[in-house]
Amino acid sequence: MKLRLFAFVILCFALTSCQQIIDNYWDRKEEENFTSSYMGVYKGNYSGDETGTLTMEVSDKGYVTLTKVSPTGSETHTSGIAREDGALQSVALPSGFTLYGNLITKSGTWKTGILKGNWSVVKQ
Repeated sequence: MKLRLFAFVILCFALTSCQQIIDNYWDRKEEENFTSSYMGVYKGNYSGDETGTLTMEVSDKGYVTLTKVSPTGSETHTSGIAREDGALQSVALPSGFTLYGNLITKSGTWKTGILKGNWSVVKQ
């Protein structure tokens, strides 16, 4: 009797594990086929306590490469993503310059240290 119960429990566990493997496979396939709605190049300006130009390149997977050109120089870095709702998540440069906003409105705010302001871009 104990052997049958043990075998039943092992069988249930094996079937559950197989289903998880199958689910993970299909999740990975879905991610591979994903293309961001915001893919492309966006160019614009930022203003406030500092002014300059911005270029954002959104990859097919939603990763953002940000280039900021200011009177003191330029900086480029890939960080963060454009989420499916258009919100920018963790889009920042190593200097601390961080964008907050949305690609639906193509605008938002920026902050670096105590400096802050607004930004806007146009899809090219």
